[in-house]
Amino acid sequence: MKLKNHGISCDLAHDGVQALELFQKNSYNLVILDQYMPGMNGDQVARRIRETHPELPLIAITSDDGEIDRLNAAGFNEVFIKPLRGQHYIDSIKNYLT
Repeated sequence: MKLKNHGISCDLAHDGVQALELFQKNSYNLVILDQYMPGMNGDQVARRIRETHPELPLIAITSDDGEIDRLNAAGFNEVFIKPLRGQHYIDSIKNYLT
C-alpha cells in the first residue's frame, strides 16, 4: 500500500539501522516501523526514538500477533497486524497527522 497515493509523504528505510539514521537526520510527525526489519527490530528502533521523543506517534506493523505486548511495551501508540486492512490503516495514519 503506497501512502503517497493517499497524499501522505514519507521516507522509506530498508532496515532498522537506516530507519534510525533517517529519524536522527530529519523531523517527522509520525513513524511507522515494521517489527521484523533487518539490522534492528522495530521495537529496538522505537525504544531509541522514545528516549528523545516520548510524544511522537509510533505505529508498528507485524505479522505476529504474539508481538503486541512487546510492541506496546516499546512505546508504540498502535500496532497493525498484517495483512493490513487498507482504509482503516490509512484513516489511522491520517488521524495521527491531524
